[in-house]
Amino acid sequence: MPPRPTEPGAVLDPKFKELIEAFSNMNNQVAPLELSLMRPGIADAILDPDLMTNLQAFMSSNQQVMPDVKKSMFKKGEKGTLDERIAERCEFARMGVKLASLSGSPLMVKGPVPLRDPPVKDGMMYSVRAIERIVRKGYKPGKKCAEFSQLAYLFRRVRHLLRVFYNYYVGKRPHPDLIFCDWEKVADVGLTLHEIGICLQLDPPRLRAIMAGGGSDLEVFLLEEPFDVGIFRRAANFVDEALSADAEADDDQRWAAGKVENHADDDIAAHLFSWFIGDITVAFFLNENAHSGEDERRWAEKAIKRLVFWSTSVAYRKALGDPLTDAMRPIYWNTPALVKFSQAGGLGALFGDWTNSLCKDWCEEVLTKLPDAAWENQTPTSLQHVTRELQELLAHKGNILTTNPILVDAFFNMYRRYGLAPFRAASKAEAHNDPVIFYYIQHRIKGEDLPMRSREDWRKLLAEYVAMPRAARKRYSWANLSVSMQWACLDDRDYGCSFEGCKEREALEALREKRVRGMREAKIEERLEKWGSKPKACSACGWTAYCCGQCQKADWGRHKPECLKKRKKA
Repeated sequence: MPPRPTEPGAVLDPKFKELIEAFSNMNNQVAPLELSLMRPGIADAILDPDLMTNLQAFMSSNQQVMPDVKKSMFKKGEKGTLDERIAERCEFARMGVKLASLSGSPLMVKGPVPLRDPPVKDGMMYSVRAIERIVRKGYKPGKKCAEFSQLAYLFRRVRHLLRVFYNYYVGKRPHPDLIFCDWEKVADVGLTLHEIGICLQLDPPRLRAIMAGGGSDLEVFLLEEPFDVGIFRRAANFVDEALSADAEADDDQRWAAGKVENHADDDIAAHLFSWFIGDITVAFFLNENAHSGEDERRWAEKAIKRLVFWSTSVAYRKALGDPLTDAMRPIYWNTPALVKFSQAGGLGALFGDWTNSLCKDWCEEVLTKLPDAAWENQTPTSLQHVTRELQELLAHKGNILTTNPILVDAFFNMYRRYGLAPFRAASKAEAHNDPVIFYYIQHRIKGEDLPMRSREDWRKLLAEYVAMPRAARKRYSWANLSVSMQWACLDDRDYGCSFEGCKEREALEALREKRVRGMREAKIEERLEKWGSKPKACSACGWTAYCCGQCQKADWGRHKPECLKKRKKA
């Protein structure tokens, strides 16, 4: 038998080495190839016969989703035996883990103690395998299973051990139960729970049976107990909220908040558990009318509230990650369920998955066919979730995406039903480095009394936004900044006057040095706002702006070559 790729003496295809190195560099992994090959799971990934093809396609497609991963996200598990359907539905998650094995993901982390055969009693893998045995093998149609009463305890045990491990892994907090944290790679825990959740989702009678056998304690665990996101994620959320509420926050505070956020990202306990809890919550939602009984309606009512909350909360989405998106796929491909979920406040989740998840392409396809009815019954909060995700999408993808038919349709439906209110609210949330599309929209419509009666009206307005000269865009942005951010951006030559020696900027910089945190001076702030919002663009290139003719004349020697280049490019 030839040696495995990570064994001494193994010979790797040079092309594979090249692809691995490129992949590692692309993901900011600075470890050498030898270290990357030592990562848990890398050998199995290398032995996959389709890996070379997928990596080549991935690298040549501008880092889009690998073909096999993309293919797996469309699989619904509709045919074959129950086990075959479960395997097909879980293929997307397994492909994601395989991809993660090449990028040094925390999904590959080993347990602090070795996995024994049989596993240590009450340990992680003992508990996970016990749940799998009870749910998948202990169920017999029409017969009671006494072991169903153990499920609530076993689920809590798994959740507890994940928390014990990640409190230690991230925060170096020791706990005596670390001796029960046994697994080959922690992804095994999440994937096995995922299969159990899909099993219950695809077999409603089985789900009903375990709920009857598990009693009220199991219902409380599955549908009432808060999701444990951990102390690190809670700390990151607290810092982020405090930063957002502080009008005088500076770059040092934002940098410190970023460090707290990075720390929280290493805790994936909730991420791992969200495969199962997401699957089971979606099952309750979809099975509302399975027997038209009181239990199903009660479970569904609880489930939809939890799903909307988890999937539209920035903090929870960070903690739960792509597993929650994976679990929610059945809602997205079931149009009546999607409309109901959207009207209950979950529409922002679909836009968020289009923006950030591994399911971007698939969510885009869903959004192109989104019924207008999905926009009914929205609240100011649910609309803020939508506009927040659209803002992030444009910030990452650029203004050219603004004329995408999905965005045209979204703006059309929001305005037709809710007027300027959602645009006005969204404009207040636009940061200094965000596109100012919502401020621009509400400013134009209100200022010019535009009718905006059709999708074509929206296409035209958005096309004008895309074509707007850079200098004009910066004026809109400046006018939408808080006073604190205007002072912070005073040194940024993208705003205000482009002339390095602008006397007004120098005067304002001197005034800034005398500012006292929290103190407001109306005349000085008015002067600052006017300086940034009044500059006019160079009439030749439309790119560079000046606060007055003197500054433009003084800067012409420097700007002339740049101006010629901009005009040629245009």
